Amino acid sequence: MGRTQIAIQKRFLTLYHYLADILPYTIILWDERYVRFARTNRLLKKLSPAMIIATYLGDGYLWALIGLFILIWGTPLDRKYVMIAFAITIINIALFRALKFVFKRARPLYIAPEHDLGYRLLDTYSFPSGHATTSFGIAYVLSHFYPVLPVQIAAYSAASVIAISRIHVAEHYPSDVISGAVLGILSSGFLLPIFERILRL
Repeated sequence: MGRTQIAIQKRFLTLYHYLADILPYTIILWDERYVRFARTNRLLKKLSPAMIIATYLGDGYLWALIGLFILIWGTPLDRKYVMIAFAITIINIALFRALKFVFKRARPLYIAPEHDLGYRLLDTYSFPSGHATTSFGIAYVLSHFYPVLPVQIAAYSAASVIAISRIHVAEHYPSDVISGAVLGILSSGFLLPIFERILRL
C-alpha cells in the first residue's frame, strides 16, 4: 500500500471517528446545556406562558384554523391548496413518528419533570420534533402557494416560535427541533410537485 493510499485511509478514519463519535457527543452536550439554560434563565422564564400557548397552538390548532379560514372564504383553487397541505402533513406525521421509533431518543424530562410542564406528553420519544416537522412543512406549502413576503414571514415566524417553544418547555432538544424543521421543509419540497401534478395545478 502506497503512502497516498495510507494518507487517504487515515483521513477517512479520522473523518469517520469525528462523525461517529465526536460530533454526536458534541451535539448532545450542546443540547443539554441549551435546555438547562432555557429552563433556568430568568428572562426566558417570563416567556413561559407565551411558550406554552405556542406549544398548544403547534398541536395543530393554529394550522387547522388557517385551513378552515381558507376553506370557508377561499376560492376552489385555495381549497386544493388546503388539500395538498393536509396530505403532506399526514405524510410528515408518519415520517417523524417512524423516525422517533427508530431513534428512540428520550425527552429531556430530567431537567423539567412532567408535573412542571402542566400538560401530558403526546408520546415518549424526542427525535425529531413533530411540531417542528409539521409546522415548517406547512410553512413551506403556504410560502409556495402564496409567494408574497408578508405571508412567508408570518408562516415561518409562526413555525419558528412553535419550534422554539418545544425547547423552552423541555420536550425537545435543539437538535430535535432543527432536524424536524429540515425534515418538514425537505419532505414538503419533494412532495409538492407530485401533488401539483396529480391535481394538475
